[in-house]
Formats: sequence, structure tokens, C-alpha cells
Amino acid sequence: MPMAANCCSRSSMPHFRDYAVAVSRPGEIRAEATRVLGGFLRDVMKLNLGAKNFRLFGPDETASNRLDAVYDVAGKEWMAEIDTVDVNLSPDGRVMEVLSEHLCQGWLEGYLLTGRHGLFSCYEAFIHIVDSMVNQHAKWLKVSRQLAWRRPIASLNYLLTSHVWRQDHNGLSHQDPGFIDHLANKKADVARIYLPPDANCLLTVADHCLRSRGYINVIVAGKQPEWQWLSMDEAVGIAQRVRASGHGPAPTRAIPMS
Repeated sequence: MPMAANCCSRSSMPHFRDYAVAVSRPGEIRAEATRVLGGFLRDVMKLNLGAKNFRLFGPDETASNRLDAVYDVAGKEWMAEIDTVDVNLSPDGRVMEVLSEHLCQGWLEGYLLTGRHGLFSCYEAFIHIVDSMVNQHAKWLKVSRQLAWRRPIASLNYLLTSHVWRQDHNGLSHQDPGFIDHLANKKADVARIYLPPDANCLLTVADHCLRSRGYINVIVAGKQPEWQWLSMDEAVGIAQRVRASGHGPAPTRAIPMS
């Protein structure tokens, strides 16, 4: 099985600090955290176009989740006819978008098993559709660690947005934070949950998760304009203290963020 480890090496990952939101005082400015992340993911994709080993997956929510900067580099994978009214479709696209969460999940799991890397972006309320599938992936990770010949694969990374706390117009139909409950009953050596409060924390967490191996990482972050609280140095400092406390991923399963 080929292992495209270079996707997450320093030579092919942009430095997340380059996308930092300038925060001089807590709560002084607003920013859309996932839009900031979109610029980072755009350049992850750009740096790995040659290797073709990074894709973004999601159920027709890439633009809604403010990640549409990736379309500056590559469109949505599309093998059928393209009409003049179509936008961001390409037979060489790197975004896998279809209104079927379980299909996106299956695509990403298979992609990871080939040694490549990806991120699944979804509305928080609808990710429950893949509950049983993520259970099976967690079991596979547990058993695979007992096989000396099985090399670690890139982590299964979720970005959940349009979250329960900010449903400004969809209301009750889009409110369900239960996926993190579903993952929280897994052991910490398999599943990790991240709740970054602002854009700089999200950048720090996303960089870390994309570099990690052998985990299920769930990141829950808002897409709406929100107050920004931490400078990049402060966000990195918090992440480093968490790992130093023993609550961060084991070093054998992750590449350091810095």
C-alpha cells in the first residue's frame, strides 16, 4: 500500500502562522474562522497538486462553510458534461462534493487507506448520518495497531461547522451537537475532539490534525463572524500546554505542529 506521507511533511504544508488573524486585544475584532481556514486549506491543496494526495470532502457545503478559497486552486471533481452555467466543476477537481454524507465518509476512508490525506467538512447536525461508519473505522484503527506490518494511515479528520450555537436562520432543524457525544465514548488513543474558540486556534488545531496519524479528529468551529480572542502565539501556547499535560496525541501517532 503506498504511503503518501509527504503531504504532511514540512515541505508540502504551508505554515499556519502565515494565515494568522492579528489580535492585539481580546474581543476587539471579528472574523469568520472557517474562512480563514479556507485560505490555509487552499494552499495545502496547492502544494500537493503534483502529488495528488490531498482532497476535501463534503455534502455540497464547501462554500457555505466558508472554505471556497480552495476553488482558487482546484474545483469539484466532475466527470460528466459541464455546461456554461456550472461553477467550479472540473474533471481534475480535488473537492469531492455530493449530497450524501455516507458516500463522502466512504470516499474519505478509502482515500486514507491508500496512504493519502483528506478533510471531511460537514454541518454539525447532519454528520450523525455516518455514526455507524465512524464506529467501524475506530475499531479498525484499534485492531490495526496490533499488526506490526500495518503502517499508520493519516487521521480521519472532520470539520463540523454550522454548529448548534449559531443557527441564525435554520433554527431547530440544524441544531444537533450529538456527534461529539458519540466520539467522546471512544478511548482517547483513537478519538480526539477539538473546540477552537477563534480563527487562530482553529488554524493551530487544523495544522496539527492534518499532520497526525491514526486518529479520528473532530473539530467543531463556527463559520459566522465572531469575536477573536487569542493571538497566534497565545493559541499555539495553549495547544502546546495541552500536549505537555498528557492530553495531546501520543508522539508516535502525530507529527509535531512546529
